[in-house]
Amino acid sequence: MAVEDRDWYAQPQPPPPRRFRFGSVFLLVALTALLLAVVGLKWVRSGHSDFSGEEQSRVGALKFTILPGLPALTLRKGDLYPENDPWKSYLADEQTCPGGERTDLPLGEQANIMVCLVNYARHRRGLSTLVTYPLLNDTSLLKAGKILRCGEFAHDACGEAPDADTRAAGYYGDWGENLYIGEGRLGAPRVALDGWLNSPGHRENLFQPEWRSEGIAVMRVAHFGKYSNATLWVNEFAAS
Repeated sequence: MAVEDRDWYAQPQPPPPRRFRFGSVFLLVALTALLLAVVGLKWVRSGHSDFSGEEQSRVGALKFTILPGLPALTLRKGDLYPENDPWKSYLADEQTCPGGERTDLPLGEQANIMVCLVNYARHRRGLSTLVTYPLLNDTSLLKAGKILRCGEFAHDACGEAPDADTRAAGYYGDWGENLYIGEGRLGAPRVALDGWLNSPGHRENLFQPEWRSEGIAVMRVAHFGKYSNATLWVNEFAAS
């Protein structure tokens, strides 16, 4: 009795399923995450700043995000001040004017910080300290409101003379005004003052020896033209 040898027509058997080892899975996940990271790695504009026609740009913050919509990890905060800033010594330090680089403080507190910073810079220049004048606080606030209402970042916002509110309030002496708007951290008081110091026209206005008083207005702005999450500053000066 013979036994058939059936091997010659036996159906081929599929190879046993391959089992991924933990190391292989980890490598696959790591490569996928790296690919997404490269796609998600981007420069995020930390903001622009502008002080009435003299716009400055800073290097944006470098942020890392894996997927759109997920929180981003900041790898580099970005620049608040120009490289080799020639006016750095005119900026009061944190001990002298605390909170100078913060934008999360109450607006009234930020205004007081700006008063401190302005007077420090003027003192450093050998000039008199300015007192806060309520009338100028009010007219600075009116100017800020006009800028936002008419969408014009200009001294003559809404087509009115730059000093219209001050004259209407009964002040007719020498008068001056500096404007500034900055996105994000660029809207902080110390950074705004540094912007004025690095602008010849605004610096000259800031350092007028005849000024005796000033007013400050500061507003947070969610959206204004190309700006978002911005801070608007109005600083007015008077000779009495």
